[in-house]
Amino acid sequence: MKIEIYTKDNCIWCDRAKNLLNSVDLTYTELDLSDDDERQKFYKKVGEGVSTVPQIYIEEKRIGGYPQLVTWFEENGY
Repeated sequence: MKIEIYTKDNCIWCDRAKNLLNSVDLTYTELDLSDDDERQKFYKKVGEGVSTVPQIYIEEKRIGGYPQLVTWFEENGY
């Protein structure tokens, strides 16, 4: 399963999302958006009113942030 998580430094929700993925041994690729300019470019590219990290993609589909990841876990039997 391909999982990508867009994060930044000092982000408690990013840490929680990574911890949740790690808790069930799901591997992921972390993409660091700590640079403000890079993060703003990412938000514009995603659109849909996205303005926060983490942003989690599973199989190239945007799941959303941490709360949506929790919902995804529940809906997929984790």
